[in-house]
Amino acid sequence: MQLQASLSFLLILTLCLELRSELSQDTITDLLPNVCSFPMEKGPCQAYMIRWFFNSETGECELFAYGGCRGNSNNFSRKEECEKMCKFI
Repeated sequence: MQLQASLSFLLILTLCLELRSELSQDTITDLLPNVCSFPMEKGPCQAYMIRWFFNSETGECELFAYGGCRGNSNNFSRKEECEKMCKFI
């Protein structure tokens, strides 16, 4: 019985690893909303927070002043975060 459980576990593990290897980065990003294509959105509040957004026209992460509320997900606290998420697109 223990041998059968071990073999079943190995079979499931092998299938999971095979499926994972077939999911490329492109496939994963196709499944998620592309926040990098969202426009820069300051939001309606009046705070002045320096943030980064990905400018899809220039292909670069650029500074902007975030108002502190609402806006959208194309809003990163560090340039490195912006580049990690969007630069490969």
